[in-house]
Amino acid sequence: MVETSGGRWRLHLHGQRRSAAAFLAANKTLLAAVWVAGFALVFLWQSASVFVAGGGGGPRPAPAPSRPAPRLRPMAYNLTDFGGVGDGRAVNTRAFERAVETVSAFADQGGAQLNVPPGRWLTGPFNLTSHMTLFLAEGAEILGITDERDWPLMPALPSYGYGRERKGPRFGSLIHGQNLKDVVITGHNGSINGQGEVWWLKHRRRMLKNTRPPLVQLMWSKDIVITNITLRNSPFWHFHPYDCTNVTVSDVTILAPISGAPNTDGIDPDSCEDVLIENCYISVGDDAIAIKSGWDQYGIAYGRPSSNILIRNVTVRSLVSAGISIGSEMSGGVANVMVENVRIWDSRRGMRIKTAIGRGGYIRNISYSNITFDNVRAAIVIKVDYNEHADDGYDRNAFPDITGISFKKIHGWGVRVPVRAHGSNYIPIKDITFQDMSVGISYKKKHIFQCSYIEGRVIGSVFPKPCENLDVYDEQGQLLKSGAVLNSTEVDYDI
Repeated sequence: MVETSGGRWRLHLHGQRRSAAAFLAANKTLLAAVWVAGFALVFLWQSASVFVAGGGGGPRPAPAPSRPAPRLRPMAYNLTDFGGVGDGRAVNTRAFERAVETVSAFADQGGAQLNVPPGRWLTGPFNLTSHMTLFLAEGAEILGITDERDWPLMPALPSYGYGRERKGPRFGSLIHGQNLKDVVITGHNGSINGQGEVWWLKHRRRMLKNTRPPLVQLMWSKDIVITNITLRNSPFWHFHPYDCTNVTVSDVTILAPISGAPNTDGIDPDSCEDVLIENCYISVGDDAIAIKSGWDQYGIAYGRPSSNILIRNVTVRSLVSAGISIGSEMSGGVANVMVENVRIWDSRRGMRIKTAIGRGGYIRNISYSNITFDNVRAAIVIKVDYNEHADDGYDRNAFPDITGISFKKIHGWGVRVPVRAHGSNYIPIKDITFQDMSVGISYKKKHIFQCSYIEGRVIGSVFPKPCENLDVYDEQGQLLKSGAVLNSTEVDYDI
């Protein structure tokens, strides 16, 4: 019993135990019924939380609601505001075009943001605009339409002369932009899916008359950020920045089948300056990362190098090609590249430099440090006879210059050949350094380091035994042995 006195509550406990006992004795049946009903309600509530109707596979967690998109620009829109339908069947090309047109109106006000909500958003190619953030929510997937008639044709890149695979024009990318500034593609790990299976099949059957399209290509642009998304199954290269400045790719996952998905490179900076690639996972059907700068005489004439590039904290795999490559299209030059804290696993080649007579240009001041190989057929490859040419008009006297290549803190296991570095009389490899290297080999062969037309040094401990071409120094920089001039070795061509 509760009474009030003087505005204060008072609780009287006198006789409470006897009253409660009498009530329980008189109402056993009622209390049992209430207990059973309460238990049933709790059971039904828990069941609704863990069972998905029609799942047919037993209990599984119900999906958590998607996180709201943060406001990263002064204005923000959803794709649904422009008629977008994320059912995987409706074509949303016009919705994206209308959205980008609206975003472009805010360029002088700090730009605007386009949110792609959870769903499967089928679309043909569309262009981005300056001062734009494209935000892909968790569970959002942009799907490239598979009918090639919906993909526009574009002129060949000026530094290539032709489409990379076919003469004449090339297919434009799914997401494209030219002469842009301040573009961000980010999200809560939403994805962009090129649905490249149809393209790969047509390519193998030689059914295409034009070069396949990249997934994302930005040209002649600056201040580009791509972060916290997944790119997958591109018809051709996944991300191709062309002649861009200040490009950041961070916390991005790039996936394609490791076989049967030809030329699906992960990230290909091409004639780009000031590039950061970090904290990425890439497993694709060709080079995971390939630095380029134009093809033969067309790249020489265009004359735009790739320079000031930092690649760090990435894990990559390429069963048919290489983890990280420079070239073979490097005719504008490649310089000042740092590759550090990289793991390369289950790959045909680890790090590769590839070029040829006719490329011209240069590869200079390249450093690799803290690299780990895990089950890699050939860890380090330098190849100067990669004879793919745009046409027969290349200059036979255009010899690339390769100089200033450094490898430090190189470790791994399950490697067949740790180094295969073959220059030539016309393209010698100069000023190469190996320091602090220990690679466990899986193929006991006489010539573990395969070298020719190479000049440089070994500093401190390097295992397995390096080739005789290199000078040997101790850790204090004292010369212990001069290198011999040996320009032919046994070559493992199955690499």
